[in-house]
Amino acid sequence: MSEEAPDPQHLVPATGRWPQGGLSAAGIRLRVWSTDDVPALLELQEDPDMRRWSPVFNTPDAADCVERVRKAVQAEEEGRPNSFAIVDDDDPRQVLGSIDWRNTHPMWPFSILDVGYGVSPGARGRGVASTALRLLAEWLLDPAGGDVHRVQLDHAVENEGSCRTAVRAGFAIEGRRDVFLPLRESPDAAVVRHDVCLHGRVRR
Repeated sequence: MSEEAPDPQHLVPATGRWPQGGLSAAGIRLRVWSTDDVPALLELQEDPDMRRWSPVFNTPDAADCVERVRKAVQAEEEGRPNSFAIVDDDDPRQVLGSIDWRNTHPMWPFSILDVGYGVSPGARGRGVASTALRLLAEWLLDPAGGDVHRVQLDHAVENEGSCRTAVRAGFAIEGRRDVFLPLRESPDAAVVRHDVCLHGRVRR
């Protein structure tokens, strides 16, 4: 494989223009974050269950959320959004969760994207995450949408809820990666590396 760095257009494998107004189905909508969403994003990131199953990062704060929203808005302006709020379709100001894909990949010809998602406590148990994940994956895999060939995710094997979400969204269980994901059971607990379950959806 050539060592030459890809030009900027290849840093984002998803090539299609994100639809104005986002994607919607079954009462939810995926839209790009806005500055008004910062408090909801901070609340989501501070949720104990979200932090329990997310890789060990710094404690979230308002400044981090402001920066994440700023980057999302800038990416949309450049035609390359990759981070979205999951909102109520009847009230788009009501943030139910978040979903995004990694918008860089060192091996861009492979046309692979990793996705991640989370849902606020009050929206769980309603199929919000699986609907959002299905919506995003189908757009990414559509030649008229993101035009990628593979969408994938992983989660700690103990996170059975995330596994059910992925399967409902059409992501097959493909295997297991051992001792991969650094997690803490609580903010004061030691970091433990967990095995992860691998999922994928492909365009054939």
